[in-house]
Amino acid sequence: MQLELFNRSKYRDGSAPGDDVPLAVPGVIYGVFDGATDPLGTVVDGIATGRLAAMTVAAEMTAIALDPVARTATGDQIIARLSSALKARTGPLDLPIPPSTTIAVALDCGRTWRFLLLGDSAVRLNGTEVHHKEKIIDHVSTVARVALFNTFIGQINDLDKAEAMSRRTIFLGLDMAIADGVITPAHAAEIVEEAIEATQLHAFADLVKTFLMGGIQTQFGFGSAVGNPLCFDTMNGTIPRGGELQYFEREKTDITSIELYTDGYPCCPTDISVEAWEATFHAAEATDFHKTKQFATVKGSTSTEFYDDRSVVILI
Repeated sequence: MQLELFNRSKYRDGSAPGDDVPLAVPGVIYGVFDGATDPLGTVVDGIATGRLAAMTVAAEMTAIALDPVARTATGDQIIARLSSALKARTGPLDLPIPPSTTIAVALDCGRTWRFLLLGDSAVRLNGTEVHHKEKIIDHVSTVARVALFNTFIGQINDLDKAEAMSRRTIFLGLDMAIADGVITPAHAAEIVEEAIEATQLHAFADLVKTFLMGGIQTQFGFGSAVGNPLCFDTMNGTIPRGGELQYFEREKTDITSIELYTDGYPCCPTDISVEAWEATFHAAEATDFHKTKQFATVKGSTSTEFYDDRSVVILI
């Protein structure tokens, strides 16, 4: 199969690498790892903690794939080993927010392909069959971020500044924005209620409020946890308990194409090529630059940054 790979940092000038790490060892393994952006901007030895997590897990996954015995392990066993490697690397750092990453990989097993996915990175098979897990907690944040952006553009005539204010507020919390004097307690309450209504989380209203008042900087507490709808499985050095791991096998004769991609792409193209993925991305940028409408998400694009890093690995 022909390999195509594309990786683009969110920084338009390329001044720093992003948190995405693509992987390709022909005939062995292919994948994408999307490290979670640290809301506090934590850096370790010059590397953002999201990228550190993605690099660590990608390296261990490669070691597994190259080991004839280890690569036959079950999905749960592989995830356990990856979690252990990430904990060994980042645990001693005692960081305020544990570094975490997604994983979406395809293992070349000769007669078959094996796929392993955890988090919101995805795979599309044969141009139509998509395996992608979205997080409710991201929907909550998105509704709040869009409301904040619309509030701020009504106050200032600077779209980049409005986005910066929105990111700061959704990352660090509505309580912080109230303390800064950029929103009132009453408006914060309206935003919380809007998020609850949009996600139909009325039974968990207090939890949604607590999360939004504290911001995405508190989201790590829901990672690989269970007990409420805001919880989600991720690779953060602990064992995921939410049952969200996707691990399945397909005969190679049934697979004509594989596309592994991160959520820096807001939608899938019709065709199967890097060119098609990039064209679809830029069309989305032109349609909804600030990511408040059709492609609403927790961050918007600015004159200096795309809304997220993006990566795609294609086999066709």
